[in-house]
Amino acid sequence: MKLGVDDLMTLRDYGLYRREHRPRLIAHRQARTMELGPAMRLQFEDVWTIRYQIQEVLHAEQVSDPAAAQQEIDAYARLLPDGTQWKASLLIGLPDPGERARELPALSEAAHRIYVQVGTQARIFALANEDQCDRHLARPSGVHFLRFPLPGALREAALAGATASFGCSHPRYEWHAPVPAEVLMQLRRDLVPGIVQRCSSMPYEVLSHAP
Repeated sequence: MKLGVDDLMTLRDYGLYRREHRPRLIAHRQARTMELGPAMRLQFEDVWTIRYQIQEVLHAEQVSDPAAAQQEIDAYARLLPDGTQWKASLLIGLPDPGERARELPALSEAAHRIYVQVGTQARIFALANEDQCDRHLARPSGVHFLRFPLPGALREAALAGATASFGCSHPRYEWHAPVPAEVLMQLRRDLVPGIVQRCSSMPYEVLSHAP
């Protein structure tokens, strides 16, 4: 999937648009979010969530330069779906500063041990932070970018109604959680042949009618 500057609203148009539709945009993001234990949250990305994040950054910083907008697009490009895998932002939330200082290094390392399991099939481990896969060693972070490549048989099982769960196998953070029904519906939709391409070609204004 490709996303370009022409696919975004102008600052003025988006400022008007968000007044009415921002609650729905936020609700769509929430419908694609699940908790993984007390300190991790998976935000599954699609064209709508990526556009929203980019537009919010440009709106907050009042960026209208096309080159700067393209830089933001390039930063998020790796999270755009293609119908064969699930992509997610992993958010590590530790509100207590002391706990954050103690636990963030291990939790950043744990980002490389996140997996998905569909039905009874083998676990698929995420590819994390592919732009800099060892960054957690030098600079622990609360945000990580994950990609779950799904073999054809696994995609077919998901579309046929199999359950799914995500987990972490790091010794300091072992969790396993089923995907909530609302989130699983969204994830199955991401795998429907052709739907990603159709969504990417829609004008941004129809986002208010996205499921």
